[in-house]
Amino acid sequence: MSEYLLELLLEEMPPADIEMILNTLGEKVDFALKTVNLKHGKIETFATSRRFGVFIHELSPKQDDVIVKKRGPAKKIAYDGDKPSRALEGFLRSNNASLNDVEIVKVKDVEYVFLNKRVEGKDAKDVLKEILVGVLSSLQFKRPMKWGNGEHKYVRPLHSIVSLLDNGIVAFEFLGKTASKFTESHRYFSKKIEIKDPLEYESVLKDNMVIAKVEKRKAMIEEGLKNTNLNVVEDEALVHEIALITEFPQPVVGEFKQKYATLPEPVLKTVLRHHQRTFVTKEGDKISTKFVAFQDGPANRSDNVRKGYERVINARLEDALFYYEEDTRVPLEEFVSKLDGITFQKGLGTLKDKEDRISNIAIDVAKKLGFPEGELKLVKRAAFLSKADLATNMIYEFPELQGTMAKIYASRDEDERVALALQEQYMPDGLDGESPSDTIGAVIGLADKLDTVVANFAIGEIPSGSRDPYGLRKNTFGILRILNDFEWDINVKEEGRITESLLKKKVPWDEVEGFFKGRLEVLLRERYHVSFDVAKSVLELWATPLRARLSAESIEKYKASEDFEDFITAYTRIHNISKKHDSNEYHVELFEENEKPLFQAYLRLKPEVEEALEHLNYDEAFEKLKSLKPLIDEYFDNVFVMATREDLRRNRLGFLKSLDEIFLKFGNLSSLLKK
Repeated sequence: MSEYLLELLLEEMPPADIEMILNTLGEKVDFALKTVNLKHGKIETFATSRRFGVFIHELSPKQDDVIVKKRGPAKKIAYDGDKPSRALEGFLRSNNASLNDVEIVKVKDVEYVFLNKRVEGKDAKDVLKEILVGVLSSLQFKRPMKWGNGEHKYVRPLHSIVSLLDNGIVAFEFLGKTASKFTESHRYFSKKIEIKDPLEYESVLKDNMVIAKVEKRKAMIEEGLKNTNLNVVEDEALVHEIALITEFPQPVVGEFKQKYATLPEPVLKTVLRHHQRTFVTKEGDKISTKFVAFQDGPANRSDNVRKGYERVINARLEDALFYYEEDTRVPLEEFVSKLDGITFQKGLGTLKDKEDRISNIAIDVAKKLGFPEGELKLVKRAAFLSKADLATNMIYEFPELQGTMAKIYASRDEDERVALALQEQYMPDGLDGESPSDTIGAVIGLADKLDTVVANFAIGEIPSGSRDPYGLRKNTFGILRILNDFEWDINVKEEGRITESLLKKKVPWDEVEGFFKGRLEVLLRERYHVSFDVAKSVLELWATPLRARLSAESIEKYKASEDFEDFITAYTRIHNISKKHDSNEYHVELFEENEKPLFQAYLRLKPEVEEALEHLNYDEAFEKLKSLKPLIDEYFDNVFVMATREDLRRNRLGFLKSLDEIFLKFGNLSSLLKK
């Protein structure tokens, strides 16, 4: 068995693209090797800020030999007497075979010539040459670069390729570079390195200040943090990010000026962690003036690196302190008047227009939910202030603090629930993440997200493929999460029409419906573990997401019962025969005796089912509907629905249509019938 190494050395790559390489390259190599039938052991992917590649362990020296079986012409056509005909000779020639490779096999009483040839497997070296360019070309990047005369396009300009099978080069060309044994040390040394064997790659690179594997760099970072003897705030995401963008991470302890310690913690964390990728430390419960940064390369530069970090961080904190002091000279509500001069989004008016739409939706939702007058006032106030912080100096400079600064500023003058709502309006952040802890923030967030989705559809900004610049998928998941997490029975289409009315733009509701259905299906399956077919069956209830989920969970309970399939079969007869009928009208006086048992049961159960559904008791409602199964069977056994008399036929279809409408409150149950 052999060992194979592939390394591409490039200019520094963005973290997101490094992450993508780590997640997909190994799978692509594995798939390619399986496709060409070349056996192998473990595949390890590695990546640093400026190189990536794979180790393929225990690689078979060659493909397995295979027996190729292929049917040729019929025997009577293949031979002229005992001699091969032109047809057989052509068949052998096209398959690079001889008479020794054929046999006669009878297929359905007809004898055919079959090729039965052993094809020897290719050497691993030749197979790798065939697949590597395809694998590397298949990698997708967010913003690939062009270089040279524009003929090359990749994540970043390519410097060199190492391609070694044991101690021999597997030569191939990619993006104008030919594979060799040579790579480079850490950029600080800029030294050319020869790799003689894949097994020595990691140790040779380590000697030249490059740690090839992300997990080992993460361990270095964690050890470096521990050795500072500071109380470092845990931050796994930052550890991972720094590991991605370095080759040899070394800790550097710095300190900012004491006067900035008075800034709110979220501001300090944003400057330190998000803007400068430094670790926050604490003394007791408060953020310390010390921070831990990481340099990439030898420790002898740490003093200059520390000074650089301190200079930049102190400058950023000076700006933050100035903006904070300026903003806090007036109450938060003073900034609302400035929203008229800030565009929310092209075609959707100003931030004041946005706030007006949020207010209208939020107040309507709160009233429908029966909020008491005191809470309704809080909703109105929170909606009024919902975008005020976007006009502050701090958010102009640090936009990632929107909502957070609103809470901090509002806490000085406003009700604490209003202040909290201004922060929680941005929760949850998509399918994952926490929901708001308070109903006020949940209502404001629901209104904000719904307005954003509907308004963007109204101006044609509809996500396609991976393109979703305004986060409509994330916002839609947020809407579905809030309604289900708080168990609010709200119709999103009704609320969305408020945006449509205020914008005075027509909304393509068919497209909105399809978009919501797609997100609802994902939510039901991934968050509530609803099976694929049941999730599909309730998507018609998309406008009332809570009801869609409750219906799905109820169906899921009964799906495992022995009589479920028979019940769905019985109901499907009702649905199929009445679905094209255009009316649910019927007249009791036209009922014949054998129609009355089902009708009488329907009259008795209809108000009970509707009351159960009104109280969101889908289990009880479903049980009642299931009790109709014997009567449905009896009805179709004894009643000819498609009677020749038109009045009888229309009356029966109208009644079945009315019955079907109750079942449809659960979704499309007929889709659950096994084909």
